[in-house]
Amino acid sequence: MDYKKFVTGRIETNTYVIPNDKGSCIVIDPAEDCGEVVTHIKKNNLAPAAILLTHGHFDHIMGVPEIIDKCGGAEVYIHDGDKAMLGNPARNGSAYFGESFSFSKSISPLVEGAMTIGEFKFKVLHTPGHTQGGCVFVFDDICFCGDTIFASSVGRTDLPGGDHDQLIRSIKDKIVTLPPETVLCPGHGGRTSVERETRSNPYLQGR
Repeated sequence: MDYKKFVTGRIETNTYVIPNDKGSCIVIDPAEDCGEVVTHIKKNNLAPAAILLTHGHFDHIMGVPEIIDKCGGAEVYIHDGDKAMLGNPARNGSAYFGESFSFSKSISPLVEGAMTIGEFKFKVLHTPGHTQGGCVFVFDDICFCGDTIFASSVGRTDLPGGDHDQLIRSIKDKIVTLPPETVLCPGHGGRTSVERETRSNPYLQGR
């Protein structure tokens, strides 16, 4: 499956653009300063069909208005467990960095299970622990996993809504049960695989 990664925002968030051959695309987790993402979308004559948010922290949502304003309207999807974070700078964390980001336009819910948006078919897995509404998106053999799991690490759980034991359960029940060859594309850092994390991730050993 074709996709492109961009590193955006002050915390170097991975923003992903997934195109199809019909001229549409899906954008995952646009952080602030999405100029390169916008340029890529326009250069390739893509129309965003949706913006998917793995969770509601500011570093994964602050580019939403820029994508909508510069690339045409796109529906925004987030799990109901994190929806309130979009409109609350204290809850999404932007307030702690001197920002006051909120977004309250049309928002659609992510629900666990198979999902179709236009020509795109994928699976939503609800993986609470980093936040209560955290989700990952499985497109064929690629899982876009936000801040749930990283290469040799897992998401932090010391922020409001975090629960370490719950996060580990989510990873073990929802992610490492995927086929071993599944590529994991996290919200920060480089990609990894289910096989590698099952074998060597220190947070998953002996639990």
